[in-house]
Amino acid sequence: MSDIRKNSLKATAWIYIGFLFGAVNTYFLTHRDWFTPDQNGLTRSLIDISLLIYAISSLGTSNLMVKFFPYYEDNLKPAENDLLSLAFRISLAGFTITALLMWLMNPLIIKKFGTNSILLVDYIYWTLPMGFFALQYYILEYYAYGFGKGVLGSLLRETILRLYVLIIITLKIAGWINFHTFIILFTLQYGLITCILAVHLWKNGSLWISFKTSRVTRKYRKKIIAMLAFTFLVVIVTFLRQSIDGLVLAAKQNLGKVGIFGLASYMVSILQAPFRSLVAVTVPKLSRAWKEKNLPEIQRIYERSSINMLAFSLCIFFCVWMNYTRGIELLHIHPSYLEGKWVFFLLGCVTIIELGTGVNGQIIGTSTFWRVELWTSLLLTLMIIPLSYTLTSKYGLIGPAYANLISFSVYNAVRYYFLWKKFGLQPFSWKTLELLIMAISIYWLIDQTIGVWMNGWTALMVSCLMYIAIYSMWIYIRKISPDVYQLLETMKNRFQKSR
Repeated sequence: MSDIRKNSLKATAWIYIGFLFGAVNTYFLTHRDWFTPDQNGLTRSLIDISLLIYAISSLGTSNLMVKFFPYYEDNLKPAENDLLSLAFRISLAGFTITALLMWLMNPLIIKKFGTNSILLVDYIYWTLPMGFFALQYYILEYYAYGFGKGVLGSLLRETILRLYVLIIITLKIAGWINFHTFIILFTLQYGLITCILAVHLWKNGSLWISFKTSRVTRKYRKKIIAMLAFTFLVVIVTFLRQSIDGLVLAAKQNLGKVGIFGLASYMVSILQAPFRSLVAVTVPKLSRAWKEKNLPEIQRIYERSSINMLAFSLCIFFCVWMNYTRGIELLHIHPSYLEGKWVFFLLGCVTIIELGTGVNGQIIGTSTFWRVELWTSLLLTLMIIPLSYTLTSKYGLIGPAYANLISFSVYNAVRYYFLWKKFGLQPFSWKTLELLIMAISIYWLIDQTIGVWMNGWTALMVSCLMYIAIYSMWIYIRKISPDVYQLLETMKNRFQKSR
């Protein structure tokens, strides 16, 4: 786990630097003087639709890159490796079909969004270049995973991308560009990081493109086609369930509600930083472990990923939850965003469940039973789409949050049961329960004291610092997480040496 821990920490560092930029971006987009909730909601909807375009256009090439990369690398010379060119050709065909379908669906788009979200209808076709560049980038990123470039992917996707958005937001606020130009530049953001990643791979001699069909492609042709077909459905349902909340709110409510839901979702995304970085470095190791039938290593990754991500997510969740209202008021964010407080709570619970069950999806997805990931993803989508539509119609803004909580609870329970029943793999221990009780207890203690004796910025900073200090000390003393313990032990030793 040392390599995973080291690279995961690097990736997490870049992700949190990216979150710093993202926090500034979110602040500017939600400030009552610079962008309206509708304008902020438009940026969220453009991202949702463009990533859905990517998902449909990819035709399942993402899992192809991850699953078959070791076979291509181990059996072919670089000049003969046609894996990347195969992915590009498949995805280009997929994008052409997607763009055509979008043009044919224009009357339906106007019908669904023309009443409550006319601004989205005006800019809907700018999602095509955004989706195209996202498609090229993610193909290169999954390809780069095979060379151990997961940290670079985190840097580009989480940090550089948000820095670019910060720059164009600043130009808009300063009055150097208008909102129309801002949106055009906003939709081109993936083009920048695609070029950077491609140049980096080329300079390092890792950009292997061969248009001649290799013997590996011929040998595994049937398996590749089968995986593409199943993975295509997995990716579509994954991104559809991620974007369905914003799309339903845009159709049934308005773009302002999309913006409010988006702020709550962004705050929740801070909890997911450990997961996003861990996936980047564990997927190739899981793929290799399955190839070598190393089940003990898979169990170790499963267990460590669960306790580590649960520890991080609980700490951040309670720090944000106890200061949600206070933060919006202190930062002069538009008052309408206070509506999203309980949306954050419910989505936060969803994320804690997701992270607490570890990298179960990645373990299934890299195994020979990867089709199970498809069926569970289909199950999730079949639950979340009708639930989101029905509950949004009935309860408004908080409806999609309830839909997520119900659907993801069932989804993770099914994946947990499969791994436990089929392989005897399960990530929990008594320390998991202890961690949950400890996190809730510390929150209650601090909330009851700080909220009474302090207010303003003092209350916000002191409550967060106290929570992190007590929480970290408990994890260290009780050795809840071996990886977190070693990290804190290293920090302690370095501090003692510096004195």
